[in-house]
Amino acid sequence: MRRIRWGRVFLLFSILAGISSMWAWIFAGEEKDSVFRRWDRAFFTLQARAAVLVDAQTGEVLYEQDADTPYPVASMSKMMTEYLLLEAIREGRVSWDDLVHVSENAATAEGARVSLAAGEAYPLSDLYEAMAVGSANNAAVAIGEHLAGSTADFAEEMNRKAEELGLLSSRFVNATGLVYSYGQNQMTARDVGQLAFRLVNDFPEIIQLTSETRVQLSSTKEKVSNTNLMLLTNNESLRVQGLDGLKTGFTDEAGYCFTGTAKRGERRLISVIMGADTEVARFTETKKLLEKGF
Repeated sequence: MRRIRWGRVFLLFSILAGISSMWAWIFAGEEKDSVFRRWDRAFFTLQARAAVLVDAQTGEVLYEQDADTPYPVASMSKMMTEYLLLEAIREGRVSWDDLVHVSENAATAEGARVSLAAGEAYPLSDLYEAMAVGSANNAAVAIGEHLAGSTADFAEEMNRKAEELGLLSSRFVNATGLVYSYGQNQMTARDVGQLAFRLVNDFPEIIQLTSETRVQLSSTKEKVSNTNLMLLTNNESLRVQGLDGLKTGFTDEAGYCFTGTAKRGERRLISVIMGADTEVARFTETKKLLEKGF
């Protein structure tokens, strides 16, 4: 009996020591308002390289996971291309009716694409829809060239805007997020969340487009499906009430990424998942993050 009792005492001591170590880790060097975030991270993690959850009204970061390490961002960087385009529209520098002449450089962009022929002209509105809904790289390159004259000049505009928006850990080299010999776009999850926050608040009309499951381009009649599989699904593991955007991304270097947003009542949240292992995982992890926030 004595051995059994001593065994129980040892087990109890081990449990208490473990709990004490956990609390010491949680409280060590932390301000009171971040204690619960550290406790949260101890028991809630996502199958992703990095993640954040942002309150779309206040900009407050509600959850973070490796939020400050720059990673390849793939097509989520097109949110900056969208921001610059919508800003140019608002300022009257370009119009949705503008006919954009597609260069050879734009027409041959790899990855996700729509039917664009080099030397032909297409309405700017069509290119915007193809980029925002179908993540078309050739449309994004054409937009960047239309706004700035060249890919390099547009990348400079992207970086200037990033600095203006306070995205201090972001670096852009092109309008698409594709990987080239000259580099690739990189952002932290925190910067991606901040960019999405500014996009949906400065240009809330974008949600009307990103909530569409499919669009038809006026010039070519091509039907473009949304790369956001959460918009129309019978799979409960992917379904999120109120989800209406925002931008997917994938390259071998970036993994599967997704910036999501959903609104319930008067509350809107923004989620960022970077570096998930599979296409489905970027959406299932988004669901976990958004449901946690709501």
